[in-house]
Amino acid sequence: MYVACAVESVRVHGLTGQHVVFLQGHGTDRIVPIWIGPDQAHSIAVSIAGLRSERPLTHDLMAEILGQLGVEITRIVVKDLVDDGNGSGVFHGSVFLHSGQREIEIDSRASDAIALAVRVGARILVAEEVFGRASMALEGSAEDEGELAVFKQFIESLPDEPSTPPRDPPAPPHRSGDSPTDPRS
Repeated sequence: MYVACAVESVRVHGLTGQHVVFLQGHGTDRIVPIWIGPDQAHSIAVSIAGLRSERPLTHDLMAEILGQLGVEITRIVVKDLVDDGNGSGVFHGSVFLHSGQREIEIDSRASDAIALAVRVGARILVAEEVFGRASMALEGSAEDEGELAVFKQFIESLPDEPSTPPRDPPAPPHRSGDSPTDPRS
């Protein structure tokens, strides 16, 4: 099964300068952060802002070629999150094409698939297992406030003086959205 998503935003991480695209699940307060390269970030941001480049970007060119050939991009899928062995993960994607009576699945980087999807209005889907592992609560959402409340309880349980033992601290907060790609973990 899949979670239908939309691009919530493309941002630059303040501490690392790396680019991140955030996919928000429809009807949820959860987002999946996907760390991407600057070229893909620019391509996605330009498209979702409704801007056009003076000359076609690579993803514009690919979408135009497919369109001229009568091939439709029906959906893209972020299908897997694979540990890269360095404490990070790599998102794998697929682009689904419809040509005549055939459906064709093309293996892709998730970022390239997203860049194509936003150009042609194709559905963006994330595998439920990937969404469960990689998503986190939107800042300021009810779920985020709940997670913050547990953390605040933990902080309040700490003693005023370092030598005093803590007052029955609650269990440390567990963030279901922690993933190898989350820089806060």
